Amino acid sequence: MRTTDGTIDELPGGGYLLRFAQTYPTTPEDLWDAVTDRERLSRWMAPYEGDLRLGGRWLARYDDGTAFTEGTVTVCDPPRSFTTTWQARGEGETTVGVTVEPAPDGASLRLEHAGVGSRDYGAGWHTYLELLELDLAGDHDGVAAFDWDARYAELQSRYRGD
Repeated sequence: MRTTDGTIDELPGGGYLLRFAQTYPTTPEDLWDAVTDRERLSRWMAPYEGDLRLGGRWLARYDDGTAFTEGTVTVCDPPRSFTTTWQARGEGETTVGVTVEPAPDGASLRLEHAGVGSRDYGAGWHTYLELLELDLAGDHDGVAAFDWDARYAELQSRYRGD
């Protein structure tokens, strides 16, 4: 995997700001589709329901059907950027912003998640972005065989600063 480590900064009012920047060997249009199309999101992240357009409400579920987060798309400039609220179960509302841009060797993705209450979100997003990388490469067997829980556990100490 070549997913770049994210950075985590403490916010003055509490919580953390998480940032990732990664370039993928694909087109900006394909990358945009991978991060905004419900069917494609379900391949590398989670099953999504609802509307992923401006003003749309959405809900993401674990594979067992349990809802784990929901939100509202507050900014959407296809195929360049979107911002959405992120309301994980039992947590306060946070904000996720994604930007897709052309890059010399493909397309770049910037992801910022602001206001999270735990540094563990770094390990979570890192793990998901590794799955996105496999999916964009067409490695569907690799996605299916990927042990999310084991990889997340492996990355936790890096993002906790242990």
